[in-house]
Amino acid sequence: MKEEETVFTPADFVRYVAEKKKIPLDAIRVPERLIITYQSKKYDHAKELIDGKPVDWWVYGENQPFCVGKFNDVEIGLCCIWIGAPAAAMTLEELIACGARKIFEVGLSGGLQTFLEPGDIIVVTEAIRDEGTSYHYLPPDVKVESSVRLRNRLIKHLTEMKIRHFVGPVWSTDGVYRETRSKFRKFKSAGVLGVNMETSAIFSVAKYRNVEAASAQVISDILMETGWLPAFDRQVVRERSKTILEQVLWVLSES
Repeated sequence: MKEEETVFTPADFVRYVAEKKKIPLDAIRVPERLIITYQSKKYDHAKELIDGKPVDWWVYGENQPFCVGKFNDVEIGLCCIWIGAPAAAMTLEELIACGARKIFEVGLSGGLQTFLEPGDIIVVTEAIRDEGTSYHYLPPDVKVESSVRLRNRLIKHLTEMKIRHFVGPVWSTDGVYRETRSKFRKFKSAGVLGVNMETSAIFSVAKYRNVEAASAQVISDILMETGWLPAFDRQVVRERSKTILEQVLWVLSES
């Protein structure tokens, strides 16, 4: 079945921005290598590492900041996207239209497995689609996986650096307060490591647009049969978030 044409495209939005800012269309570009995150502290740390500078044409301002810098002499873009699959997919679409081709998501996940602890790092292999956005891109039976090349480079790097990490799938949902016990049991028994809101949408957009995307997550809270253990403010979560950002930067700069 032929795909139906959309009313407007990410490229149309980029042209609109160029007209609004009164700049040439080719001035609106982002580096091929891109990190996306959802927490301002992660963004601030990575911005420091790449000596990131905001770009004049960025229309979202400090509410959803974007900057460009260098790491290991390689140009890298960095964006702090609003949480949730729809916002993440929309902004990623625009960044891809501006030139992003190798994308690493660095986020937070709730741990599902008893062996996981706050601060543990997950390198994502696949994202279970339990949100609505991805179904606008791909049929329901299509699996969405990370770039094998990017994730294997990160796994190799973490292993060589002797940094504790786990490799496996996550569950992405847009119903944070509908993470029912039956779903928890189902995904836990299937070996799913964590739950978040965006990864399956990120992978779906990347697959649809034929670009590479990978994801690294830090366990920020724990789901259990008896309830929920929040750990967002623990020092180990903050420190491991910095650690994984640094490792992802090395991987992207060498990719």
